[in-house]
Amino acid sequence: MTSRDLIFPTATETAQNARQKREAEQERLRRFRASGDISVARAELVESLLLPDDFKVDEAVRHVAILIRSASERGLIETLVYRFPSEVLADRGRAIIAGDADWPDSLRGQPLVMYNLWREHLKPLGYGLRIEILDYRNDLPGDVGAFMFWGAGDS
Repeated sequence: MTSRDLIFPTATETAQNARQKREAEQERLRRFRASGDISVARAELVESLLLPDDFKVDEAVRHVAILIRSASERGLIETLVYRFPSEVLADRGRAIIAGDADWPDSLRGQPLVMYNLWREHLKPLGYGLRIEILDYRNDLPGDVGAFMFWGAGDS
């Protein structure tokens, strides 16, 4: 097996990617500071999460696998695998709060892609998914957390 057979990009590619990410983040922070408004940054985040084409499924799978493995090695039976603003949901979290069985219908964009990833690949392996509102801002739902869980009788 050669080093290229592994899923590693070259060091030059990695450095270029890191530089591009830093530059993009610096530009985003510059715009944020210029606006003086946190709602601008949150609106940008929501907008980006509504673009499922920007979602890198391979990266998400690796990330979730690492989180699950790490939690399991620490003796845990669940872990937070995804967090996103409730504004991404079609109903801003109402179905989740109400315990509505049809809450997945409110998913859009990247959270919907993550849900489908769980439903199609992880649920058949016995992993459960729990969604909850993590915090509230001005009495309105803030962020949503997606927790994976596993263990005896938890499928």
